[in-house]
Amino acid sequence: MKSSINVKANQQGFTLIELVVVIVILGILAVTAAPKFIDLTSDAKASTIEAVKGSLNSAADMAHAKALVAGIVSDDLSIAGKNITFINSYPTAGSINDLMDINSSVSTGDGEFYIDTTDGSLATGVTTYTHPTAVTATDCVATYTATGDVNVKPVIASVTTGC
Repeated sequence: MKSSINVKANQQGFTLIELVVVIVILGILAVTAAPKFIDLTSDAKASTIEAVKGSLNSAADMAHAKALVAGIVSDDLSIAGKNITFINSYPTAGSINDLMDINSSVSTGDGEFYIDTTDGSLATGVTTYTHPTAVTATDCVATYTATGDVNVKPVIASVTTGC
């Protein structure tokens, strides 16, 4: 009859050190390969557009408060050394960018965002901030639509489906 020592000697398997080495190698491969399969750039672009939307909200609210204190409904007011035009006690679409600290350009190339202002001097003007590397330019934007009524907040929206 065989002893129990001989039975253990015949068993085969991996040692603990071999298992640890394999797990470490798989971890290194996962860390180097994962960024190629997980693309987070569209999420980053969408977050940037949402941040611009938040900045537009803050800028409009603070400028509105300053206009109320100064008693301005439709006139110009100097804020931070810049002349801001107000209509209905909110900044016009043409002057909202003066309140924003965003590197933007009308043409391509030199700005962090492309900016487009349609009828910016009017109460119904729209300013659009587009991410320059968006997959679909019209679907990766933050917009500021000036208000048409006194003390009604401008429409500030964002679209991030094409980032």
